[in-house]
Amino acid sequence: MKKMVIGQDEAFSGDLPAGGKFQILLDEEIAGAKNFSLLLNEMHSETGSEHAHEVEHAFFILSGRGKYSIGGKEYDVGPGMALFAPAGAMHRLRKVGPDPLRYLVIYAPPGPEKELRLKGRGAFKRG
Repeated sequence: MKKMVIGQDEAFSGDLPAGGKFQILLDEEIAGAKNFSLLLNEMHSETGSEHAHEVEHAFFILSGRGKYSIGGKEYDVGPGMALFAPAGAMHRLRKVGPDPLRYLVIYAPPGPEKELRLKGRGAFKRG
C-alpha cells in the first residue's frame, strides 16, 4: 500500500551533483502521486549548473541564501521565497554564503525525480 504520510527518514535520499543531498518525499512510487512529485534538497556547494527540465517546477526556499538565474535575469533568494521554472526554461540555483541552501521542489507533472532514482543514491557522490 502507498503511504499517505511520510517522514524524512523514510524518503529516498541521495547526493546532489553540486554537493548536498536530495530527498524524494512524495512521488508515484512512494505515495501513488501521478501528477506531481515533492522533494527536499539541501545544497552545500556554491555552484549549481544551468539546466532545463521537460516539466514545470517550483522551489520554496526554507533556509539559506542563493542566486536564481532564469530568463537572462538573476535574483537574490532566501527563506520564504517561491521560485518558478517553466518547462524547458534554462535556469540555475546556487548557494551563496556559509549556510546550506534548503528548499522544497515540486515537479508537475513528475519526471526528474525518476532520473534521480535511476542514478541511485550515490550517483553524484563527490570524492
